Amino acid sequence: AQATAEGIRKVADTIRMPGGFEAVQLRVAEQYIGQFGALAKASNTLVLPATVSDVGSMLALAMNVIGRRPAGAAGPPSA
Repeated sequence: AQATAEGIRKVADTIRMPGGFEAVQLRVAEQYIGQFGALAKASNTLVLPATVSDVGSMLALAMNVIGRRPAGAAGPPSA
């Protein structure tokens, strides 16, 4: 539990640094896309969103997973 708490604190600190929020968004997008590949390898049946062929839409969805820029995050405000 302490290791998890320390990891969360480090992510929170990173988000507050210049470019930190964008770095977290990129990491979430990478993991989101990577999980689709893992699903395809693990099963013969795969349920995908209707926009699976629209990579831009999938990336936008992945980046929205972590929500809007939190208060205190460095950088320009999110739309």
